Amino acid sequence: MVASLSTWVWADARWHELRVDVAATPGFSFHMVGTRDPNVREAPNRIHAALLEVGAKWPGKRITVSFHPSRPWQLGSSMDLPIAVGVLMASGQIPYREGIRAIGTLDLKSSVSWVDPDRPAPPVGPGLFLYPMLAPWRRPSENWAPVATLADALAVVRTGEALKGEPAAQRVRSAPEWPSLLLTPKAVTALGLVAAGRHPAFVHGAPGVGKTEFARAVHALRSSAEPNLPFVEPTSSLTPVQLVGANGAFWAAGSGVLFLDELGELPLRTLECLRKPMEAMWNRDAPPTPLVIGATNPCPCGFKGHEALDCSCSAGRIARYQERFSAPFMDRFQVALALDMREERSPVPWEELAFKLRNAVEFQRSRGPWLGNAAMPMESLVVDSGFSREALETLQAWHKKSGLGLRALHHAMRVARTAADWGHRSRVTAHDAWLAVSYHPSQFRTTSTSDPWGPEHSWSKAMGLRSPAPQ
Repeated sequence: MVASLSTWVWADARWHELRVDVAATPGFSFHMVGTRDPNVREAPNRIHAALLEVGAKWPGKRITVSFHPSRPWQLGSSMDLPIAVGVLMASGQIPYREGIRAIGTLDLKSSVSWVDPDRPAPPVGPGLFLYPMLAPWRRPSENWAPVATLADALAVVRTGEALKGEPAAQRVRSAPEWPSLLLTPKAVTALGLVAAGRHPAFVHGAPGVGKTEFARAVHALRSSAEPNLPFVEPTSSLTPVQLVGANGAFWAAGSGVLFLDELGELPLRTLECLRKPMEAMWNRDAPPTPLVIGATNPCPCGFKGHEALDCSCSAGRIARYQERFSAPFMDRFQVALALDMREERSPVPWEELAFKLRNAVEFQRSRGPWLGNAAMPMESLVVDSGFSREALETLQAWHKKSGLGLRALHHAMRVARTAADWGHRSRVTAHDAWLAVSYHPSQFRTTSTSDPWGPEHSWSKAMGLRSPAPQ
């Protein structure tokens, strides 16, 4: 038997109706088609435990779940309730009822919850609509049936009527507590781009300039779109195994933020071993990788460019310190930022940034299931990213002038795509391209000539060094 019901998915900053078909045929297996979202593919494990809690059973049949239309949308765990109801209707454990619509996440104890408090109510039409009682939506009509558990949902399907009684009070979402932070306008823009696109970032500046605060601000901002993200800040004396081993800090961060402070103090082998796992980020089948933020002082003593203290390092010592960051290592970062105490700062507009970030994240989810634009596969970057001709010409001209490899061009394209998402634009403009180039890590190489404004803005110039003569 095939049971059909409807649900809703949030993509492109609006609701889209989705049909869920569940077939129960002879056999014993489970198949899901029409999505590659790993959160949805974990649904059978949650549903199986929830069914046992309400006295139902997982049918001993071949279960096939299909989503129509098939799109690269991030469906999320809100597909749990429609899949569970479809499985029970298809297997004959509850009566099949036309026009059922459902949305909600199940836990192992069969409770129905809602994990996206910022979403508006979907425009549900006729037919029973099962939705989590804790969702912050008002019940506009009698066919809206708030449910607290899977048992409540099954009771509504059996009777064809919403449960009697007063609906739960509308949940009030507490406003997040944003930290007090002062940043320059360029740093605020970098903060938004790094958080929205999950771009690996390289930050340098004197002690006390705000490198750690910047990393924590990225985590706080990203957490407004993805709650419960881990923040891992290991010591600067890690061995390669402690950093990227099976139980190392890199993998312990999951899909959260890995902040590596004092990069210049890490052993050279530990620095270079980061290159391979960071490169795996933009492979289509890569495991979840963290957003890496590296921070370093501009010189061994740390006071080069300090507002009040003088640097005691010689030019040669500074050059040797900076040479620890090889070109291949720097090439793994997509955004680079210099923080300076002498520049004018202002309070971070947190609410505005959080609003822009949520819109940018929705744009990215509509293009594919990967984690941010930083992990966008190469084929999607070329075909589906919406670059204007002027933007491509700008990036290609910069790439030709810089003499860098293709990876540098691809990183600049990813950051430019995020800049367009940040501005709520479907097309990437030449301005977005120049913005991406201005944050490229090549500006921090001691022999940099790839800065869009010329070599006078390179790290060598900023540190008072002379670039070596060409061989």
